[in-house]
Amino acid sequence: MLEKVKQEIGKIRYNIENLKVHAFVGSSGTGKSYKAQQVGSTLKLDAIIDDGLLISINESRILAGYSAKKANTKIQTIRDALFERKEQQETIRKALKENNIRSILILGTSDAMVEKIRENLGLPKIIDTTYIEDVSTKSEIDLALKTRKEEGKHVIP
Repeated sequence: MLEKVKQEIGKIRYNIENLKVHAFVGSSGTGKSYKAQQVGSTLKLDAIIDDGLLISINESRILAGYSAKKANTKIQTIRDALFERKEQQETIRKALKENNIRSILILGTSDAMVEKIRENLGLPKIIDTTYIEDVSTKSEIDLALKTRKEEGKHVIP
């Protein structure tokens, strides 16, 4: 009961400016989504932002958003992944507060992409960046690229 009260007080005092923002960068199809859970757990983070979704690391479930992969056009996929629409931004920001998210990992294909997502969501500056090459071997990356090319599979953490 006491823990529940503490969580509710934390939500009332929630300030997005205190959010710790980390980035995870790698080319498309290199296994970022697959490795994101491991990177987030190692850094002791609360959530992941990947392809239009806010995902809880501890609960391994989608908290808000919808997969940009389901968009009808390539342009809309990119816009959704970058959180360009105001309603999308508000939904994610509300979910951050409601779930008392204190630290987050933003996935992207480039430093510029994760910075654009951070900016569009109005999040604090990124405090560090991990690159796929830092956590995956060349053979793991090659296998992920092969799987993406041959099977078209994409993993949601």
